[in-house]
Amino acid sequence: MKKALIIFLIAFVVYFLLAEPEGMADMLSSIGSWFGDLFSAIITFFTELI
Repeated sequence: MKKALIIFLIAFVVYFLLAEPEGMADMLSSIGSWFGDLFSAIITFFTELI
């Protein structure tokens, strides 16, 4: 079951990449921006503690 879910997820990503490359780029940009905001907030939190 777990292996089938992983294969399905990989197939979906490959299909999405081939069908909508701009959409995939936007999604990855959004994810990267989210992680950047997350790490910035964590750094700000620890900086304010010190």
